[in-house]
Amino acid sequence: MIKGNSYILIFSVLIFLIILFVSTTPLIIKAILAIATIGFLFPFFRTIMLKHKFRKLKVAFYSSLVFTIGLFFVSILMEDSFHFTGGEFLFIFIVLFYSLIGNFVYGLPVSALAEWISMKFSTFRFWLSGLIHIGFGLATYFIAPGFSVPAIICSILFFAFDEITRKRIKAL
Repeated sequence: MIKGNSYILIFSVLIFLIILFVSTTPLIIKAILAIATIGFLFPFFRTIMLKHKFRKLKVAFYSSLVFTIGLFFVSILMEDSFHFTGGEFLFIFIVLFYSLIGNFVYGLPVSALAEWISMKFSTFRFWLSGLIHIGFGLATYFIAPGFSVPAIICSILFFAFDEITRKRIKAL
């Protein structure tokens, strides 16, 4: 875990954890953020997250952005008449914030796990990776039932963007 000049990484993680634990953030969010942060101390997790010009981080951002825009358009279509007030921007930012948290804290480790497992089975890698992504999206029902449908949608988007970017990188 500690190799060569990784002291800056360890110092940064410790500072983040100290700030996190003295904050007034709810305990479950603190635990999830701490686990995700500690994951960056392991070289395996870092190499998956940072290879191919931050592909996984970009995929997490793209899936959050597409989910937010899609939810906004669906909410416009569901209303009879759309009157633009100021609340729509707040709605967009709140949805984007929570989908970013979900995709970065829950989606990235799941995607790293899916990639690690599916690379061992090259004949059906695509299907296994999709099953792992969507399976963990479905598992959200047991953790937070109110977020299960958005989590499933985000996991499908995450998987689709991950495969698209993987194919583009191979084509280059």
